[in-house]
Amino acid sequence: MVFDRRDCEDALQNAVLRAFRAFDRYHDDASFRAWMFKILTNEIFAINRKRGRVAQFEVAVDPEEIEEFAGLEFGSEALISWETLADALDEELVAALQSLSQSERAVLLMRAIGDLRYREISECLGIPLGSVMGNL
Repeated sequence: MVFDRRDCEDALQNAVLRAFRAFDRYHDDASFRAWMFKILTNEIFAINRKRGRVAQFEVAVDPEEIEEFAGLEFGSEALISWETLADALDEELVAALQSLSQSERAVLLMRAIGDLRYREISECLGIPLGSVMGNL
């Protein structure tokens, strides 16, 4: 059921932890095996959803291309303008970023590049926290 075989151990460990935390809700008349499989199945679905969301944004990068970005840091002069950033990124990614509204693009870049928390982004852009989460 797990999309990526490397996630098996994480799914099992998280399921056991959830079962341990929720053991007070287990009833003796219920099947322990069924109860545990329900928890494990829900955990697998959560991991698969997470993996699917991440996988749709993964881009294969050759080792030679990585060297181009090695010296760049957030806030450095190399990434000051949108044009400079667009020159450094893949054409498809630039097109996708340009298709976003200004608010959506700002939220995405502040989160992805700046690693800011939702509340910090909300304060920086002067928009509600729910809008930050919606735009992201």
